[in-house]
Amino acid sequence: MKNKYLIGIDTGTSVVKSVVFDIDGNEISVFTIPTENDFPYPGWVEKDMDDLWEKVKYCVKKVVLKSKLNINDIKGIGITATGDGTWMIDNNDNPVRPGIYWCDGRAANIVERWIKNGISQEAFEICGTAVFTGSQSTQVNWLLENEPESVKKAKIIFHCKDWIYYKFTGKITTDESDESLPMLNMATRAYDERLFKLFGLDKYTDKYPNVYPCEENFCIIKPEVAKELGLKKNVLVSSGPMDVVACAVGTGTIGSGEACSILGTAGIHEISMDSPLIEPKMVGMTLCHAHKKKWIRLLAAMVATPNLDWFLEHFCKDYQAEAKKEGVNLFKYVDKIVERIPIGCEGVMYHPYIFPGGERAPFVKPSARANFTGINIKHSVDHLLRSIYEGVGFATLDCYKNMPLEVKVINLSGGGAKSDVWCQMIADIIGKTVRIPSGSEFGAKGAAINTGIALRFYNGFEDAILKTVKYRREFKPNLNNTERYNELYKLYKMTYKKLMDTWDLRAKLNI
Repeated sequence: MKNKYLIGIDTGTSVVKSVVFDIDGNEISVFTIPTENDFPYPGWVEKDMDDLWEKVKYCVKKVVLKSKLNINDIKGIGITATGDGTWMIDNNDNPVRPGIYWCDGRAANIVERWIKNGISQEAFEICGTAVFTGSQSTQVNWLLENEPESVKKAKIIFHCKDWIYYKFTGKITTDESDESLPMLNMATRAYDERLFKLFGLDKYTDKYPNVYPCEENFCIIKPEVAKELGLKKNVLVSSGPMDVVACAVGTGTIGSGEACSILGTAGIHEISMDSPLIEPKMVGMTLCHAHKKKWIRLLAAMVATPNLDWFLEHFCKDYQAEAKKEGVNLFKYVDKIVERIPIGCEGVMYHPYIFPGGERAPFVKPSARANFTGINIKHSVDHLLRSIYEGVGFATLDCYKNMPLEVKVINLSGGGAKSDVWCQMIADIIGKTVRIPSGSEFGAKGAAINTGIALRFYNGFEDAILKTVKYRREFKPNLNNTERYNELYKLYKMTYKKLMDTWDLRAKLNI
């Protein structure tokens, strides 16, 4: 079994990553390339599909060269990518239009309409997912109303990773995890004609691809692609699971009650389940896990770490200068500042709804916007900084408060997991142990594990996780801090509920 390696590809919203893993789950080499998205109108987020494919190929070439491995030892490629969104190809298998990402906000009016007329509620009873602006169902409806020719031209409507998989193999499919948002019946893990009728898409069912369990969604690479990438012709390529489910696999989140949080572009919070629980109603998403007998309840806050990135870029030039002067990493420098400010930031509170699509969990509100509250003359930029850390933490707690199972442990990844201060804060706010898995690329790892199962390197997901996932840090909660944070959380929740009418008014004023 030694000298066998797998490549995991993670195509995110802003970067493409290729990672070579050995069969013990160790990262051998990593190559990352940023992608440039298009913003043709306010609230729109799109991507040129052909350009994305070129970047994926470039990434794979580079990571193979960087690994210095014998190409005969590279046995498989696993693909994961950002979920939701709308990607379409025509009868010539070319993109119909740019891909639409999950964070695109153009379908806000459709979301509001479906909530008011009960369509969203009816659909939730079947699929266990509350539609939002990034849902494929709402985006396709927007296209039908505004670009009907695009839907007419489409042979297939699928997802980002499905496009990349098609380019690798020539096979048109999707997997259970990606298509569960929100087109599958959670009880059957299959398409349900009632959903297509509710969404007004029953005339277009032939445009949706066949759905496979993740470990069965594989094919041999096209010979011409293998030659271009410098790989052997017998390399097996698997597609799925989608990025958030891949991260659950890559962080070892498989047992009932085990949770995974990803503090990255979005704040992804998910818990593994043995049955498709959809309580509480009209909150979050229910997904098919990569494991055929497991499900995931997921609440995905629209945005997490970009709140901090935005603040540091626009308000913290002094921090940047001091960090450079001291020769330390900027994030390590600001961690020290955050530690000096007491819990609660002496009254300052931040609500982290900074993306144009508003918020999607644990409530759906396209008009939601970020806010600082409680500021008075004694406060400094340091207080505002810590309030952003805490705001993301409270948004995390807000999601876990709406899970159908009690959390046993949280496996934390994403950019936010690099901060010990933030990790301990999350443990204190949630009141549960937080574990940091070894490695750094857990979406790619989950995709690689899926390929390893398809290749029979592992005997299922439990066996694969036992063999490939280790934890390098652990943060236990300070329960005294947890008690204080629970008091502050009440204020956090009360504040955003009071702000909802002001968000709607701002949207009507178009500002």
